[in-house]
Amino acid sequence: MAQLQHRIDEMTDDSGFLGLVDPHDAYTSFVGEDWTLEALFERVESEMRQRTALLWGTGGEEQWRIDLSDSPVDPRLPIIRQITGPITVTQGELVVVNLDTVTMAAQFADSAVDDDKDIYGSVIELPNGDYICTISQLTDPEEDRTHEGPDFHLQLIAGRTSPWLEIAWSEL
Repeated sequence: MAQLQHRIDEMTDDSGFLGLVDPHDAYTSFVGEDWTLEALFERVESEMRQRTALLWGTGGEEQWRIDLSDSPVDPRLPIIRQITGPITVTQGELVVVNLDTVTMAAQFADSAVDDDKDIYGSVIELPNGDYICTISQLTDPEEDRTHEGPDFHLQLIAGRTSPWLEIAWSEL
C-alpha cells in the first residue's frame, strides 16, 4: 500500500460522536423518517458487526483535527484513550463522518452518509480490502490542550480483527 497521510483540519462535532464508514452500498444508512436514537444506534452497531462502520464517542462537542495514516501515532503526543476495530473498503474509499451526517442519512432516503465529504475533506482513498483501524484520542475536551497536534489519530493498516459490538466510548 502506498503511504497514507491525510489530515482533516476541522471536523464539526455537535453531538459528541465521530465515525469512519464505507460510504457505498456496503453501509445501509436509511433507518426511517421517524427514527429514534436507539434505532439509529442499533443500525450502526449492526453495521459495525459487518465491518462497514466504526462509531465512537469523543467526550465533547468540538471542532476536531483528525490525522489518518498508515503509521502509528507520534510517540511525542499523549494518548488519552485508544481502541482498535475493523473496517472494510469495498469501492476504494472510506469517509470520516460526524453523527449529524449519519442522522441525516438515517432520516432521509435521498441523503447519503458521505454527503459532507467535500465540506470536511474527509474522504480517504484506499485499496479495497480489510483494515485494522486504531483510533487514538490525543486531547481531552475537558482539559486545556497540551500540544498543537491532532485531536484524533486514525491508523489504518491491512488486516482483520474482531468486530465491535457497540459504539466505543459512548455514555448513551
